[in-house]
Amino acid sequence: MSISPAEAQASPISWRNIISASLLIGGTSIGAGMLGIPLVSAQAGFLPAFLITFLVWIFMYSTGILFLEATLWMHKGANVLSMAERFLGKRGKIISGSIFIFLYYCLMVAYFAAGAPMLGDVFSHILGIPIVGWHSYAFFGVVFALIIAAGLKVIDRLNYILMIGLFIAYFALIGAGSEMVSLNRLIPSSWAKMTLAAPMLFSAFGYHNIVPPLTFHYKGNAKEMRWAILIGSLIPFVVYTIWQWMIIGGVPQDNIFTAFQEGAAITQTLESMTGYRWLPKISQVFGLFAIITSMLGVAYSVFDFLNDGIKIKNSTYKKVFLCLLTFVPPFVMTMINPSIFVIAIGIAGGFGEAFLNGLLPIWLVWVGRYIHKLESKPLLNGGKKTLVFLFLFGAFVFFLEIYILVFGQH
Repeated sequence: MSISPAEAQASPISWRNIISASLLIGGTSIGAGMLGIPLVSAQAGFLPAFLITFLVWIFMYSTGILFLEATLWMHKGANVLSMAERFLGKRGKIISGSIFIFLYYCLMVAYFAAGAPMLGDVFSHILGIPIVGWHSYAFFGVVFALIIAAGLKVIDRLNYILMIGLFIAYFALIGAGSEMVSLNRLIPSSWAKMTLAAPMLFSAFGYHNIVPPLTFHYKGNAKEMRWAILIGSLIPFVVYTIWQWMIIGGVPQDNIFTAFQEGAAITQTLESMTGYRWLPKISQVFGLFAIITSMLGVAYSVFDFLNDGIKIKNSTYKKVFLCLLTFVPPFVMTMINPSIFVIAIGIAGGFGEAFLNGLLPIWLVWVGRYIHKLESKPLLNGGKKTLVFLFLFGAFVFFLEIYILVFGQH
């Protein structure tokens, strides 16, 4: 039984639910890759970087609302597979499902490769037992499988704690670097290079995968979810904007370009400029917390996605099987050769994010509103003109990713 957006709008709201959902959305969006955003956007300068970040945020907020609208037309437990089959047919289901599982398995491999050694090192010191190599990957997978199996309430509470730690580490980094910010470095602009950061920012605002499970967890309350999407997507927007302000305004362009060419973390440059030797440790803490919060959102959404497609009546067996199917493939891929899949997410991420989080929600809502003519109160105003404009913007970023892949960033 589905809940229409009109019915869902009438439900009372709980600000506790809104805060919880907002932090899960924000935590899913913010990843350790945030540290690399200014390495790309700095080529344009701060004002163009701010503008493209704002435009991408507006776009991703809008498509998140559209994804919510499509979700409210569905039965409880539905995810991308059921949505695509209902509105786009079996071919659309296969395409959407294949892109989803490939993209998010690749993301999980990247999290395994980057996060497992860091988490293993932490617990090695606590337990006094070395957790390295494949043992760290296995440990990482088991820990997250237990958390995901425990359910959204446990994920929610853990995410609260991790987001507090994430913000503390973030503000420590900002506090260390903000004293170097100079107006002279913020003024220069190259507007022609502004759009080059768009594909990376698409990935940096990716939270749509967690909208369906959150919507059904909060009983289809559209008001709560609209607030959660607004606040949750605003969190990374503010975090990214202040971070770009500090790096672009505080670090000379030559140093940023050198870090970009060498693939080095910008925090290494900050350490050399500020003299704060604790900066690498703080950036590691930020990176670990960012990976864990993102992993929680991605892993839970994969679990929910698979739950939508696999029909097993016994709930205990189903949960165990879904956990195995969620974590074993990325564990095996990481064991074989994590670098291949990290490269794959670099190539396919822009396409996958642009399709799943951009074009797909627009397509689903267009079919639901204007072809199936489902009765509802649109959650995003503007009608067909808004959907066409958003589709063109998403298609532009999609083809920009092809241009960057072929010709590189110049």
